[in-house]
Amino acid sequence: MTGRILIIDSVATNRIVLKAKLCAAFYQVEQAADATEAMAMIKRTAPDLILLGTDLPNMTGLALCRRLKLRRATSQIPVVMVVDQDTRVLRLEALVAGADETIAKPLKDNLLMARIRSLMRARETVEDLKLRDTAARVLGFAEPSAGYETPASVFFTTPTPEQGLAWRNLLKPLAPYQTRHHRLANALKNLSKCPAPDAFVVSLDADAPEGGLRFLAELRARSATRRSAVLVIMNKDDDAAWVDALDLGANDVMPHGFDAEEVSLRLAGMIKQKRLVDRLRQNVQDGLDAAVTDPLTGLHNRRYALPQLARITRQSQAMGTQFAVMVADLDHFKTINDRYGHNAGDVVLAEIARRMRETLSDADLIARIGGEEFLVVLQRTDQRKATAVASRLCEAVRNDPVYLHGRDIQIPVTVSIGVAMGGTEKSKANGKTKSRTTMTGTANDLIDVADQALYGAKADGRDQVTMGRPAH
Repeated sequence: MTGRILIIDSVATNRIVLKAKLCAAFYQVEQAADATEAMAMIKRTAPDLILLGTDLPNMTGLALCRRLKLRRATSQIPVVMVVDQDTRVLRLEALVAGADETIAKPLKDNLLMARIRSLMRARETVEDLKLRDTAARVLGFAEPSAGYETPASVFFTTPTPEQGLAWRNLLKPLAPYQTRHHRLANALKNLSKCPAPDAFVVSLDADAPEGGLRFLAELRARSATRRSAVLVIMNKDDDAAWVDALDLGANDVMPHGFDAEEVSLRLAGMIKQKRLVDRLRQNVQDGLDAAVTDPLTGLHNRRYALPQLARITRQSQAMGTQFAVMVADLDHFKTINDRYGHNAGDVVLAEIARRMRETLSDADLIARIGGEEFLVVLQRTDQRKATAVASRLCEAVRNDPVYLHGRDIQIPVTVSIGVAMGGTEKSKANGKTKSRTTMTGTANDLIDVADQALYGAKADGRDQVTMGRPAH
């Protein structure tokens, strides 16, 4: 895994030793001897992770950590405090300052590298989502998310229910989380009965850590829990279990046992990070949805519909089934715009789209592909059924005028539809199944046939269905 790491330490020997370890693992390493030099380097190019010593000439490591975490541009950079002694007081001070982890000297290579790998993975996820979110915003597809957030939920998994209850009671005065606890033996079964929590607190049994590690692996393998934060708590130093937990996907590990104050600080940071990732991921998804959705009607647009039609075409050819492609166009729509205004035309389009969507089944594809033109695709159907569905669409549009609220105007609307059949038609004669290709060619060929049929429907008086002639 590559990445840029900045070492900030006033002692040159410390920097050299750390650089040698990191370069051996193929990281790009930069060094700074004090806070001023470090801030200048970060301003030029932000690193992916910072290893920060405690004593600097012009500012303490804790003060620099607080400064970094308060600045928007640097708040998401992981910071690991490298301390002389791993004491509870120093761990809490570092966590309060915003540090992601403290690691004591002499540094154990396996623990250091496992923690760096874990933090780098989290960093890469955030940066990737930020990049996609920025692209969506530039294109106008994403909107700022709402500020309100529901209370976080935490799921305790322990070898005994008594331990889980005790941990919950100790944490309750320090953190406003919704909590549940379950024995490790039946935790997976109980997970299926409730929504995935924001975070798991998993206890590793000192004598048999394998059970907790298997549970962690299951959490990361399941789509429902893959994005939950995981804090692993160990009750004795076990370097191998610590490394395994991080490499299996734990966000954080406490090797010194349960400490309610430390747990609350670590959970706060993990849940904050998890919710940031959730927001970014939702923004990206909203942007993707907006990119393939017509904002006026709420239907899919051409960008979505054409690849889907191509997929249905290939699938039907492979499976030997028929499908129908319809191009529907509102009749005299320009007259509606000219007479009642474009706002009224928008109301008509939105209402007709709603009626057509309600007339079709959930499995059918409908998209707005032009101003007043819609594409409908029916899978696994024959010509008779397709014609019947198209006729129902005409009726749904024709039966009730579109009412303009506030203007007390009713606008009669009709639609003309051209239909093309694709795929393979099967029939039985003398006990034998015969197949006949209904239409060959690409998805665009089918749309062209449906378009020609639509022109025929318009020429014959509109408000009707015309079947396109298959290619021979």
